[in-house]
Amino acid sequence: MDADLIHSARFLGASEGQVMRTVVIPSALAWTFASLTPSVSFALVGVVVGEFIGGESGGGLGYLIIQSLGTLNAADMMVALLVLGVIGIVMALGIKQVESRLLRWRPEYQKR
Repeated sequence: MDADLIHSARFLGASEGQVMRTVVIPSALAWTFASLTPSVSFALVGVVVGEFIGGESGGGLGYLIIQSLGTLNAADMMVALLVLGVIGIVMALGIKQVESRLLRWRPEYQKR
């Protein structure tokens, strides 16, 4: 957070609530969305690895991958990996859509 922006807003007569709403929260949102896309990818990998380890009787994609590995069924394994890829892409696109909506004040999201 740039302290000069806060000082400038206060100099122009903004109250503490206005500084929070117009300077602090938008700056924090930019950093939040910058870290959200990789963290969602890691969370998806974590879910699958969790199913690898503990999902012996479950019906998730990790269980399907492990079961396909054990039975040498490459088709089911590829389907599970394809579904994981599609889920990851859809989640990343959803995050980008929300980001462009909430950060429409940034130059890269303004329509030309």
